[in-house]
Amino acid sequence: MNDPRREILSQVAAGTISAEEGAARLEGLESNPPSPAPEPPVLSPAGSSVKQIRLVSRFGNTQILGDPGVTGAVADGPHTARQEGDTMVIEQTSLTDEAGFTFSQPRGRVFIPGFDFARELTVRMNPSLPLSAKVQAGNLSIRGLQGAVKGDVQAGNCSISEFRGPLQLNVTAGNVTASGRLDGGASAIRCKMGEVQVVLEKTSSVRIKARAMMGEVSITGVGATSATELTLGSGDGTLDCDCTMGTVHVAVE
Repeated sequence: MNDPRREILSQVAAGTISAEEGAARLEGLESNPPSPAPEPPVLSPAGSSVKQIRLVSRFGNTQILGDPGVTGAVADGPHTARQEGDTMVIEQTSLTDEAGFTFSQPRGRVFIPGFDFARELTVRMNPSLPLSAKVQAGNLSIRGLQGAVKGDVQAGNCSISEFRGPLQLNVTAGNVTASGRLDGGASAIRCKMGEVQVVLEKTSSVRIKARAMMGEVSITGVGATSATELTLGSGDGTLDCDCTMGTVHVAVE
């Protein structure tokens, strides 16, 4: 499917344009097909190394697995990928090659058969590389990464397990569960109208602080004597939790 059709379907799914307008635009594309686009320029020189991964996930399910046998990242499933300098960018898409509109009467319900929410993208990446992920109205699962993880979750769900690097998480009307160990670096969790649950290994070395505004934060488990502050080990790293109209729970096991 060409890019103009994909853009039209994305606008309909996001509510930017109506289904009727989308159908009219698709008809226009069929009657006036665009001329072939020139070959895109190479974004990075051959042989350039990948130093970080950036993922964008919308309306779908994405799984990211740490794999030491992978130099950069390998994706399997509905996606587009490109390299920008030393960053590999992977965008998950729920659009298939067969797309169109079907209207049913009398209520005018719209079906988009080329828009498949059930399709899953699996990404295997080198666990030492940092990851930046953005999730919108979808589900993201991350397992076995040692590098830093930065996540922006909006109206979606994100699960992170077996992490070993710093976390930077921003959650808006979404849910995040994370389990692993923190031994250094600066980690932060910002939650607005969402729910965050973090389980840290008791062998972690981190200073934890939690704050809430019209929300709830708690720290429980091994060594916890306060609901808002806790130091594990020598406190080499930091974890700051801020919550606004949501819930953040940190447990030590």
